[in-house]
Amino acid sequence: MSRSRWIFAMVAALSVGAACSDNPTSGSARAETLTLRLTTPHADDGAMTFEVSGAPIDGATAVDASLRLFTRRESGSTVIGAVVGPLDNGAVVTLHVPDVGAAARYTTTVLEVADRQDALRASLAGYALTVAP
Repeated sequence: MSRSRWIFAMVAALSVGAACSDNPTSGSARAETLTLRLTTPHADDGAMTFEVSGAPIDGATAVDASLRLFTRRESGSTVIGAVVGPLDNGAVVTLHVPDVGAAARYTTTVLEVADRQDALRASLAGYALTVAP
């Protein structure tokens, strides 16, 4: 197994473990939400790991039933996530936050992306994840 595939597998495994913990990050839906929007140069993405940090984050959910989201809370203001499913340009994750006015304080990082055949992308050029109200 290549090093990058091993890293992706470990992040996914940790995320699954955290999803089953007593301290989940996907609490009940709140009226105050922000959306993580993906920009991708490919039409066949199947999984992505990412980090969101900045202002407090109460929870996160996938935007629709075609996507599975696994998260691990690093702190009250940092979440590591893995979203699996058919990823396209547009909304992928809903963040539940106490203050939507703090949207500009969030930073996002795309950590890894795999295609729908589970092959890691060699480059993340052209990928972006933005926070929008």
